[in-house]
Amino acid sequence: MSEKAKRSGVVFRPHFKTHQSHIIGSWFRNFGVDAITVSSAEMAQYFARDGWNDITIAFPANLLETKSYNELASAVSLNLILDDEEVALRLGKEMQHPAGVFIEIDCGYPRTGIHFSDTKGISRIIRALDDSLHLHFRGFRTHAGNIYTAGSREDIIKIYRESIFRLQELKESFSANGRELLISVGDTPACSLVEDLAGVDEIRPGNFVYYDLMQYDLGSCSFDDIAVSVACPVAGIYPERNEIVIYGGAIHLSKDFIFFEGEKVYGKVVLYDGNSWSAPLPETSVVALSQEHGIIRTLSGIISKLRHGDLLGIIPVHSCLTANLLRDNILIINT
Repeated sequence: MSEKAKRSGVVFRPHFKTHQSHIIGSWFRNFGVDAITVSSAEMAQYFARDGWNDITIAFPANLLETKSYNELASAVSLNLILDDEEVALRLGKEMQHPAGVFIEIDCGYPRTGIHFSDTKGISRIIRALDDSLHLHFRGFRTHAGNIYTAGSREDIIKIYRESIFRLQELKESFSANGRELLISVGDTPACSLVEDLAGVDEIRPGNFVYYDLMQYDLGSCSFDDIAVSVACPVAGIYPERNEIVIYGGAIHLSKDFIFFEGEKVYGKVVLYDGNSWSAPLPETSVVALSQEHGIIRTLSGIISKLRHGDLLGIIPVHSCLTANLLRDNILIINT
């Protein structure tokens, strides 16, 4: 990802919410990364303590956290995002230290962000930022989450291109009077599949550091690229129904699921072999979750080889959520 960013002439500002680890974060420094993205003020403080001093909080500014924003802005180069004039006005009054601001744009994924066609609303936000003493308008950002519903690699690239076109139009419209604005984008599928990322100023992928079953299903990675699994002990064996119960439920894996090979699954199952794991076991998936229980449906030949207490590896559907739930229980293995 670092090499692709260099070839494309864009800044690589990876999202650290996936791993949330000082150790893994330090690996990025070996590739020249000096600017990062996080998803909360608390996460920004965690990485600031490890010496990261150029941080974007990629979640709409929360007015109840203004005190934390001020503390961060007094110590690091901080960027915030927002999509509302009232928030811009309030932050403009309450921030006591300089901070950059990106306006979040809805380019087709209606989660947060002001719609790309609402140029009057965008103008009002910019005026509010310009009138503030400490906020500096830096440009536009988006997260094309609709990419995760794409039906093919071609659809992912198409959605990415459409989003970039809309952001480029906004950049051109609001770059008057020598104002230098940036375009910031970030999603792992597009950043993995689009070869040339020129046309934006920075990319913010995060999930690629581990990848997961969802990314594999989208075509963002190969199975061998996936770098995270959850070690779950066998707690119940039920050959009469071809099922195994593991100690690994929703509080460990989250309840994210995908339809994989025609079946609703919460994870695929692998076997551990020293410092690596096997290919997914055939016809073996986590098919149901409760709080601590995970139910695996499998083949009789696999069940016959398992014993209570054996560790099975679960490839999660969404590594960001799984890593967040288990961030205090990470074993890093270098192979």
